[in-house]
Amino acid sequence: MARDIENMILSFGEIQEPHECVTIAYAGVRIESDRLYQDVYPTDGMKEVIIYLQQQAQDLEADGVKNIDVKVVTTTDNEGKEVVDFLGQGTIIRLK
Repeated sequence: MARDIENMILSFGEIQEPHECVTIAYAGVRIESDRLYQDVYPTDGMKEVIIYLQQQAQDLEADGVKNIDVKVVTTTDNEGKEVVDFLGQGTIIRLK
């Protein structure tokens, strides 16, 4: 039975419990740099990426996400505005 988001296993590394890997999940969030520290904190992008990974695990009736990795990349969008991309991935797991 899948866990709800509040009780989901989240790990930035391996876990010790016996489990099976369901799939690899990816998520991305883009924030305009000029919004940082005004109405958006730098940690907001990280939190959103992790929530998206959790939602994918929940959709697959899994127990959590391990080996979470989030990269932060500064770039420009098509209009030339500076943006920060938060790009995440993790392995969705189901406990045995």
